[in-house]
Amino acid sequence: MEELIICKFLIGDGYGDGNGDGDGDGDGNGDGDGNGNGDGNGYGNGYGDGNGYGYGDGYGNGYGYGDGYGIRLQTYEKSPVHYIDSLPCVIQSIKMDVAWVDVINATDFSSTPMFVAKHGGLFAHGKTIKEAREAVQEKWTESRSIEERIEEFKSTFKKGVKYEASLFYKWHTTLTGSCQSGKDFWVQQHGIDLNSKMTVKEFCALTVNAYGGETIRQLVDHYN
Repeated sequence: MEELIICKFLIGDGYGDGNGDGDGDGDGNGDGDGNGNGDGNGYGNGYGDGNGYGYGDGYGNGYGYGDGYGIRLQTYEKSPVHYIDSLPCVIQSIKMDVAWVDVINATDFSSTPMFVAKHGGLFAHGKTIKEAREAVQEKWTESRSIEERIEEFKSTFKKGVKYEASLFYKWHTTLTGSCQSGKDFWVQQHGIDLNSKMTVKEFCALTVNAYGGETIRQLVDHYN
């Protein structure tokens, strides 16, 4: 590598907390007396005393801590780095909706060639163009409302036509959000051959009482 620019690590800390206490008291008193007589002689005296006392004390301290860490590639071997789906990439070429990129490993700064496909404002990586396009299509489909997904399914699959079971396997997740492990267990339990073919009606009959059945029921009337 001839040039590599990364951001600095940012770390900061501080300390402080506070409390305070104060009190005070005071006291004062006084008295006086006097007398006189008519002989022309008088005497009087008075006495007064007062005192007061007050005390106050306060103490304060504070504590605070914060830290920050960041690393972001700006260039790699003199080429600008673009972050696509949070992955640092150097774009080598772009053709239509697919880019050929080098994905940079921010740990050891090695690079791996991959493809990036774009659809509907979304991006996805793949080892092949097919993988990238399938991944971004799936991401785009899952980003839409359930009503939009169902309409997409209806426009993709025709009534009475047999399709590979593997297509329904993928679409079941798109429609219901089912996980792969759950689907694999169900497929094994029911002895489904993903290389076989079936109609949408058959697919619905198999899955309407399984996970996500409430969504599958919205397809039944359309394909009967």
